[in-house]
Amino acid sequence: MDKEQTPKKKEKFSFSQILSFTAFIGIGAIAIALIFTLIFENNASVSYVFRTIGDVIAYLIAIFLAFFWVKSHPHKAWLICYVIFVVTIVVLYILTVI
Repeated sequence: MDKEQTPKKKEKFSFSQILSFTAFIGIGAIAIALIFTLIFENNASVSYVFRTIGDVIAYLIAIFLAFFWVKSHPHKAWLICYVIFVVTIVVLYILTVI
């Protein structure tokens, strides 16, 4: 007797799975940056690119997770602090990278 094959359901990715995968890519970029720092001691520009990618991913994940925490706490003071923190991070990061 043949069993009827059921079509495979397409796996939907949840936000936490996407965030986890992004974090995985971020730590990979940081690890590559640290390896390149050791290998190319005199040429920091190679590792700088990967370190920047890892930093940006880490900052974005922290900003997203903090947003959901602020969203679950409805007091306006948390939202105001969050906006100030995010703007400060973005502005200072842009000023230090350029």
